Amino acid sequence: MGPQFKKRKLAPRVDEINFDTTARHQFLTGFRRRKQQRVRQAQEIAENKAREAKREDRRKIREERSAELQLALEEHRKQLKRMQEENESGDEHANPSDEDNEEEEEEEEEEEEWSGIPEPPAVDYEAEYIDEDKYTTVTVEEMDPSKESLLQSDDDTSDEKAAKQPDPTEKSDQSKKQTEKNKKKSSDSKTKRKKKFRYESKEERKITRLKERQSNRRKAQARRER
Repeated sequence: MGPQFKKRKLAPRVDEINFDTTARHQFLTGFRRRKQQRVRQAQEIAENKAREAKREDRRKIREERSAELQLALEEHRKQLKRMQEENESGDEHANPSDEDNEEEEEEEEEEEEWSGIPEPPAVDYEAEYIDEDKYTTVTVEEMDPSKESLLQSDDDTSDEKAAKQPDPTEKSDQSKKQTEKNKKKSSDSKTKRKKKFRYESKEERKITRLKERQSNRRKAQARRER
């Protein structure tokens, strides 16, 4: 006898299959909508991840800064302690002879009398400065703070200013001459302006071509008659 075949389990058959037309229509027409939903969901997930990453970075930065501040404070405190210890040790080992020397110096300074500001020597001499091209003599005199010398210097300065100021009539003549020159230049520039170049219209071009052809024909006829 041949091998026996295995018997398959038969599932219960469905008597009738009913399709939901609305669900079928939504499935067939909702491909683009479902795709957009998936894109939105992916964007939201990416945004949430980026926010979480930023929060983590900020938290790490805060922790690092706080640790750096703690280290700086500890170092500062250590330095202050060292300085205080050094000052205390220096005060203990200070030599009392230094105080005595300071007191003696102060007493000597007090004993010295102030003689006042010394008067400078009078200035009244001449000096010569020789150069290869120039020879000058400079006289240096002591300043006289009297009223007469000050008034004399003021008079000299006023005379120099009056000599330097020009005559107003000369200024007016020069301004008139300048205006006349400017007017002449403007008139010359107006006369020397070039004529503006103008393009011919289509009708004008046709007329010029006809004239040229007529003139060429006349010239040709005159040559033939010769």
